[in-house]
Amino acid sequence: MFTGLIQGTGLVKSIVPAGGGKRITLEWDGFAGKLVPGASAAIDGVCLSAEEIVGNTATFTAVEETVRRTTLKYLKVGDRVNIELPLTPQSFLDGHIVLGHIDCVGRISSFKPVGAQYILEIEYPPEYQKFLVEKGSIAIDGISLTVVNVSNKKFSCAIIPETMKRTTLGQKSAGDYVNLEFDIIAKYVWKQSGNPDRDDEEILPSYF
Repeated sequence: MFTGLIQGTGLVKSIVPAGGGKRITLEWDGFAGKLVPGASAAIDGVCLSAEEIVGNTATFTAVEETVRRTTLKYLKVGDRVNIELPLTPQSFLDGHIVLGHIDCVGRISSFKPVGAQYILEIEYPPEYQKFLVEKGSIAIDGISLTVVNVSNKKFSCAIIPETMKRTTLGQKSAGDYVNLEFDIIAKYVWKQSGNPDRDDEEILPSYF
């Protein structure tokens, strides 16, 4: 389990095809002494298990289903990714509850400075609107953010300069794709409300 508070950005050192998936090696100084083989890390919001760790590098395999559902299909050597290690019993529960299970891919339609902040607007598959509320939480590329406005095709978030500096959002622009994980509490409330519009299995992972 994660919080959506990014601990650092890692550099993609290599990507090797693995069946329909990808074997991804990342470099980040936070791996040393903190990650062990078999442990999980959120990579751009995607929960992956570490297979090999050598110093500051760690290798993860994203299976075909994970690649299909996420922006990992667009990942290239030299890219930077957001990294968060899982919660420990001693951790502050800041941000919000993030599982690392990506629902779909969204596309940035606008990303502009407005005063001291940046307004990020994202296009998303409209069947997920039921999980979005103003002032609610969402994880974008693993970053815990607060929703500002919602429509059936787009939603927006306000980004502070510190988040721009500490995450890969500072490198994003209109047209880029991002991983979206909607609030797990909203999902359970919807499921138990007795009014689900479809089974989870019928929700497509992305339009993009």
